[in-house]
Amino acid sequence: MPDDRSSRPDAKLAVHVTADRILCAVPDDSDRRTKGGILIPATAKSADRRGLWAEVTEVGPLVRSVESGDRVLFLPDAVIEVDVRGEVFLIVRERDVHAVASGERAAGKTGLYL
Repeated sequence: MPDDRSSRPDAKLAVHVTADRILCAVPDDSDRRTKGGILIPATAKSADRRGLWAEVTEVGPLVRSVESGDRVLFLPDAVIEVDVRGEVFLIVRERDVHAVASGERAAGKTGLYL
């Protein structure tokens, strides 16, 4: 007998990212304002190629260097914006991540602190 949960509009299905994808929460401070007061959304293309920091909420099974709870740096044009039950998330490939900030310092490695 087929499962009819997916045919109901109020069905709640679990969402998991696949392969080398990383699911990120949209940063609160991602929107910027110009000096004239114009609001620029985080996903808008810009000439200065300013990177975004976002917190990782889930990682796909093939992701090797990022964990949930880390913060990752990526360019806005490298993400897919998705709506999951009214909440907006960003999906980015691991290869498009330029830096990772984690709570724990890896043994023998140094770096900058946010």
